Amino acid sequence: MRKVFLLVVVSMSVLISQKALAATVVVSPSSMDGWAFYNTDNNFTLGAGSGTYGMVTGPATPPLGTGSAHMATAAGHGDEEVQLRNGDWAGTPLSAITTLSYSTYAAAWNGQQDTFLDIYINTSGNAGGGYDDRIIFEPDYGSSDFVAGGPAPPVLDQWQTWNVLNGRFYDDNGNGGDGGANALPWSSFTALYPNAVLVNDDGNGGVGGLRITIGAVDPSQSADDYVDNFTIGTAAGSTTYDFEPVPEPGSLVLGGLMTFITAAGYRWRHRRKA
Repeated sequence: MRKVFLLVVVSMSVLISQKALAATVVVSPSSMDGWAFYNTDNNFTLGAGSGTYGMVTGPATPPLGTGSAHMATAAGHGDEEVQLRNGDWAGTPLSAITTLSYSTYAAAWNGQQDTFLDIYINTSGNAGGGYDDRIIFEPDYGSSDFVAGGPAPPVLDQWQTWNVLNGRFYDDNGNGGDGGANALPWSSFTALYPNAVLVNDDGNGGVGGLRITIGAVDPSQSADDYVDNFTIGTAAGSTTYDFEPVPEPGSLVLGGLMTFITAAGYRWRHRRKA
């Protein structure tokens, strides 16, 4: 019995090592891993909006697993927002980010503004000092609509993946204008703010400073979007977040294996005492 127990423990350690090396985290309602949904009204007050959100199956074939994060504004409330935020990367130097991407599926929009990304930073590098700027990425501004040789622009009813670091940005301080043809590459912001670090949103009680957002358009325009496959990393390694409505089957198998290990260990100890 002892040999069987040790074999199971070894097998378990191999599984855990493989999961760590893969650096893919399944985010589900029971395990959000640093992520949280919010909605806003048209004054951008958190928790005051009418938009909806949640983890769902589909649509179509998501880039990872079978599910995605769904966000939608209510009819007549396109000027509100629905957000998905993560706070675990606060303190990361802006210049240290080597990987940043995510996938989207737009089911309804204003014809241009797909799901966008806000990055809250402290430009002086004071990780505890609150944010003094936001860098904003919109997929279209780095696409062939504005940049020669850029990727295809956002379209409806199709999964698309956006390499954020190859895109175009603007910020709250006026750099990059209001986007469009004035938007600037990532290198412009790392040069402008060489000491900048990611921070959380101290203006809203410290909620996550990595913010995926839909909405903020005309009230009559709808936003209905899905997100998956969010990846962020530095030279030390990257993490990919797989949004799912329930834990993936592998997680359930892992849980069952842990139960078996616990039971096997108990039986072995009980036998030794007998």
